[in-house]
Amino acid sequence: MTRKTAGIVGTGMIGSSVGLRLSELGWSVTGHDVDAAACTRAVERGAIGAAVTLEDLYRDSDVIVLASHLRGTLFELARMRGANAPRASLVLDVASVKGPVVRSAQGLPNFVASHPMAGSERSGPGAAAADLFAEKTWLYVPTSDAQLDERAERFISGLGAQPVAVDADRHDAIVALTSHVPQILATVFSARLAGHEHADDIVPYCGPTARELVRLSRSNPAMWHDILQANRANIVRELRALTADLTLAADALDARDVYYFDEAFERAREAV
Repeated sequence: MTRKTAGIVGTGMIGSSVGLRLSELGWSVTGHDVDAAACTRAVERGAIGAAVTLEDLYRDSDVIVLASHLRGTLFELARMRGANAPRASLVLDVASVKGPVVRSAQGLPNFVASHPMAGSERSGPGAAAADLFAEKTWLYVPTSDAQLDERAERFISGLGAQPVAVDADRHDAIVALTSHVPQILATVFSARLAGHEHADDIVPYCGPTARELVRLSRSNPAMWHDILQANRANIVRELRALTADLTLAADALDARDVYYFDEAFERAREAV
């Protein structure tokens, strides 16, 4: 029986995690990265069997996973047109914003825009894990091809994740609140912590919530530049709404209105 082949474009934490899982499943996995050192580390980790050229990866892969940052993904989608079109029966991306990806990929055969809701503040092949996607949601944007969507669902399920179909614009509006705003909140909070008058000895005073925010703030800023710009309107709307809610909370506290917080805690219990 012929082994299935996969090509990973971008061998960072997400791409290498995909490669590790596929290797466990018996796939033949190759990879390409503009950072040759990342490819070397991915080979050393066993995430990919070999580093190859994009031309070879496009020619030989049954499935291709674009695991670059958003800008790299958009560049790669443009490269795939015409003579550079891959032969793969499925091409997935993993970018955190879907609107620009779907628009850029219009007309490309066998492409499905997707976004695994899994990750870490760490980056690179050294942070990869074969079980990263286990029981995690993996969002994807349905196409007009039911068979292609089914192939995407089977592939995602094979990685251990739970495929969930979502409209691209709805995806971007929701993740602005559930993913992008929390990242900004963590970053702004940690920057405030670092600039506090007692910053030199403040660490022992940090409880688990503060420590989790600090952990999240250590995410790769280069990745977030593109995300924040691409989803700017949705993020700004959610940030302003959250700012208004925080101002109400501060006003209630200033007025000694403890009942406001009773109601807020009650509403919070209705969240996920």
